Amino acid sequence: MNRTDRNEQRVTQILQAALQCFLAKGFHQTSMRDIAQAAGVSLGNLYNHFPGKEAIILAVAVAESEELAPMLQRLAAADGERTQVMAFLQDFHALCRQPEWATLAVEVLAESARNPAVAKAFAANRRQLQQVLGDALLRVAQRERRRPALAPALQAQVLLDAIESDALRRGLGEADGTEDASLDLGLLALLLGARA
Repeated sequence: MNRTDRNEQRVTQILQAALQCFLAKGFHQTSMRDIAQAAGVSLGNLYNHFPGKEAIILAVAVAESEELAPMLQRLAAADGERTQVMAFLQDFHALCRQPEWATLAVEVLAESARNPAVAKAFAANRRQLQQVLGDALLRVAQRERRRPALAPALQAQVLLDAIESDALRRGLGEADGTEDASLDLGLLALLLGARA
């Protein structure tokens, strides 16, 4: 293994440790020393890779973008196929419903309110998500030769807001556990003027 590979492996190891610390203690309560200890590296070694905690949080935004990339590529290639768009919505909902994702989302929202750099990084991810979904929804409407009830960008925003809100409630344990109350993506699409 060459030096570049070892550095990439170490950065991945640090990011995984940081995520675990952030999930357990939150962004503000996690120190660089906590991250170094969890990653099994010296504090100096940690600072060789990241100048501070903000840089690690920004690296988490990049990791989020990389995690979403395959889903967005499949969505972009859907070519107006409604089933592919619905599959994306279901996959995104499942991803957001993971308790770790929900917990981290709360941390990101709080940090974004205080830190413009963090807000900008995570907002870029959201814009990309909304843009690709809006484009896919427009292609579905064109393929079905119908006029959408809402502009595709607004429809994408409403769908993403509903998915993230439902997932956040469930991921943080606020839902009562009944399936009757779960988000029905097909019904949501109907409410937005699309065919289910």
